[in-house]
Formats: sequence, C-alpha cells, structure tokens
Amino acid sequence: MMAYKGIRALGRSITVGALLVSVACTSQAPEADKPAAAPAASDAVQLTSDAISKAGITIEAAEMRSVTDHILVPGLIALDDTRTARVGSLQEGLILSTLAQVGDRVTSRQLLATMHGHALHDAWSGYRKAIAERQRADKELAYAVAAYERTNRLYTAKAVSLQDVQRADVERVSAEKSLDVAVAEVNRAIQELEHVGVAINDNTGSPENTEDVNEQIPIRSPMAGTVLERLVTPGTTVTPGSPLFVVSDLSTLWAVAEIDETRLPLVKVGRSVEVSVAAYPDERFTGTTIAVGEMIDPKTRRVTVRSAVPNPQGRLKPEMFATIAIGQSDSRTVVTVPQAAVQTIDGRTVVFVSAAEGRFMVRPVDLGSDSGDAVEIKSGLSAGERVVVAGSFVLKSELMKSADGGGQ
Repeated sequence: MMAYKGIRALGRSITVGALLVSVACTSQAPEADKPAAAPAASDAVQLTSDAISKAGITIEAAEMRSVTDHILVPGLIALDDTRTARVGSLQEGLILSTLAQVGDRVTSRQLLATMHGHALHDAWSGYRKAIAERQRADKELAYAVAAYERTNRLYTAKAVSLQDVQRADVERVSAEKSLDVAVAEVNRAIQELEHVGVAINDNTGSPENTEDVNEQIPIRSPMAGTVLERLVTPGTTVTPGSPLFVVSDLSTLWAVAEIDETRLPLVKVGRSVEVSVAAYPDERFTGTTIAVGEMIDPKTRRVTVRSAVPNPQGRLKPEMFATIAIGQSDSRTVVTVPQAAVQTIDGRTVVFVSAAEGRFMVRPVDLGSDSGDAVEIKSGLSAGERVVVAGSFVLKSELMKSADGGGQ
C-alpha cells in the first residue's frame, strides 16, 4: 500500500513537470516566429541590370592624380602686356585711310592705316638728294682711280714726274673719302624714311612695299595679333604720341588677383593656377604664376599676383571676372573620384563601390582637397576600385527607401 502511494505521487510529479515544460514551450514559440528587426540602414544596394540601365549608372575606377592645394581668390582676366602693342603716331599729320577694324586679325608689319605728313616729303627729298650725291661721288672716285693708274704708267715711262703721281694719289684718296661721306648720308636718309614708316630695299634702293611709293606715311602693326582698339578715323589730325591702334596676341592672357599679405608665404612663382569664369562654369583653365608683387597696397593690405594662362582658342576675354585658384604647395599624387560619386548618408560621406553583378556597397570615405571636377579621397578607397560616378543619387534613394521599409 505504501509502494502504491509513492508511485501515484511520482506520477503526479511527472505530469506537473511535463505541463510546465509544455507551457514554457508554448510561451516561447511566438518569440521564435517573430522576425528580427532590420537595421536602420543597409550597407548595400542590389539592382537588376534593367534598373541599372534605366538609372543611368556609370562605373569607373578611382584613379591616381597629381593635385595641388589652392587659395581661392577673385580676380580679373587681363591683356598680356608683353604681347600687346599700343601703336602711336611718330609724326604730325592727317589720317587718310584706316585699313583695319576692331576684331581683325593682323600679321606683323601689316598696314593698318595711311597718313599724310610733311615729314615724309622732307625725308624723301633728303633721300633722293643723298642718292644723287652718292652717284656723283662714285663717278668721281672712278675718274680719280683711272687718273692715278694712268699717271703711274706715265711715270714708269718717265713721261711725268713723281709729283704728278703723288697729286693723282691725293685726288684718289679724296674721292674715296667723298664717297664714304655720300654713303653715310644715304644711310642717314634711309633711317629718316624708316622713322616715318617707309622701309627701303637695300638691293634696289626702292621702297619694299608699293603703297609706300605714294609718299603716304604707312602705319603698320609691329606684331601679329588682334586689333582691339581703333582710335582714329579718316580725317583725324594726329600729333607725335597720339594713340592710333591697340593690337594684342590673345593666345596667352594674364589672370590678375590680389591676396592678403598673411597668405604671401603660400604663393610662389612657377606654381600652377586654375581659372574659372562665369561664361564656362564647368571648365577650368590652367596657368602658371609668373609674378608676385613687390609692394603691398597700403589701403587694402594686399599684394598683386599675376599668372599667365594659355588661351589658344580665344575663349577667355580680357576684363572677364574670374575665380582664381592659386597653388599654395607643390603638386602631390592622391586618389581621386569625380564629384558626382560622393554622397552624404546619415551624416557620413560615402561612395558606392561595385562589389558584384548589380550589387553596390556603401563605403565611408574621408575627403581632401577639391580640384574642380574631382575630389581627393584621403582614406577609405584605393586606386583602381570601381565606384559609381553617375547615378549614385539613385542608389542613395534606394538605400534610404530600403531602410524606411525595414523600420516599419
């Protein structure tokens, strides 16, 4: 009887224990079936090939590029004074014609205008007189040389005295000196003509250009370039020093800026500059610093920095306002990506790296200097890694959309 009661107690104990285990399992089952909460934001975006094509996603490798840190300052595009000629009048006279207009491209020594002036008439008169005198001296020397040679022959034949030979020699020497004076006078007359713009051909003694025969003072361009200003018209009376034309070679221009004196140690001749103008906001024109001012403006406490900027296509125009990035250090090699590749997500600066077919991973990066169309990656990305350079904003939208869906 005692054994039977013990067995019944043990049975009840087992039954209660099984019931407790069953209740415990039942209470934990819903927790096991509940899905885990999604993170606030994923580190990857998966797209199909059709979605990639529709989004216009472009992938390029991060590349190494030589960059220079810059100081950004406002500036002005100006003429290169070493390539600019301001043509003025050398004589008093009257403008007869103008043969070049503003905007015309001219060659060196091209005729720009003609002018009437008494100085040219006087110069031609002096030249013709000098030529006549030289011709007379030539003939006199030829006669003196022949007389001297004849006298020498007669002296050998004992037909004349030694005194006659000496006299003939003196006349020959005198004729040579007279010719030297005549030649010098011709050269002076030629220089007088050149002073008023007429060049004489040394071989023929005639003007090098047929228009000069009209005895009009020619006004020529001293260099090849573009006519920027024409300051006279036919009928204008001019005096020595009157400005007539401005001609400039626009293939190189100056970018002029002023920097604060505190930044002077950062600027050095020979370092690169990048120029941007409002007309071409997405373009950068590169140049080189060629001069740093020797004086500081006492009013602004700034110093002028001048840079030479090549302008082979003539897109830059003098007097354009510009933003000038002046190099403040020597160039260095860094990893760069296009500006469009960089996005900001939850306060982080990131790029999207192509990890597999249609899969793009978020990669936090630290940015460095901005070189216009590209940005330096100081850390987080290596050269050669393939990143999204177009359509990254679409990936950002997909990422945020996925994050919002996971949190609901």
